[in-house]
Amino acid sequence: MLLALIYLLAADPIKTPNPNKVADFAEIESRIYRVEMLENFEEREISEILLPQENQAAVRLARELTPPVSESTQYASVRVEGPETRRVRLQFKTPREVKGYCRAFTFWLNVEKPHARLTLIVEDSDQVRHFIDSGDLQFRGWRKMRLPVAQRIRQHDLYLGEKSALKLIGIEIVFSAKYTKGKLPLILIDEIAAEVRDKYQLPPELKK
Repeated sequence: MLLALIYLLAADPIKTPNPNKVADFAEIESRIYRVEMLENFEEREISEILLPQENQAAVRLARELTPPVSESTQYASVRVEGPETRRVRLQFKTPREVKGYCRAFTFWLNVEKPHARLTLIVEDSDQVRHFIDSGDLQFRGWRKMRLPVAQRIRQHDLYLGEKSALKLIGIEIVFSAKYTKGKLPLILIDEIAAEVRDKYQLPPELKK
């Protein structure tokens, strides 16, 4: 009994939470930013989402493989139909508008064969187009991608009450390796979203 009492006295006291402690930056950001879904490929046909293709690539909605998240039942499938095809551009029929301040785009990607790059095509608040590059896609299977939006892409966040939107125009896929006809690449895309926060707002008018 005496030994147990000595052990309890020697043990570190239980630390109580400090109400004055400043939360870390990651925790603060998690409260400010939210995920805004831009396209989940669930509600419309592919012809209503994307413009027709001008090159040898078959683009359709598919569900043969298990989707990356439980809420998803299908995804966009892009299969190259000829070994000479090295570039596929998917253009949204209606650009996806991001009205908040966007710090990054996220999406799920499944690459059957590596040696490819994916680029998001966006239009900023000044109607200038930019390309956000994924780098080399050296993996197979589903992976969640996160592409940060660079500061050079103008979003007019410092203009109080600014209403202009960042627009996601489309997606471009470039294949950096030659493929044989029997081993043509397949890429699957799902759950395209944006990490956003509200832009600065004009303060309400003071009551007289």
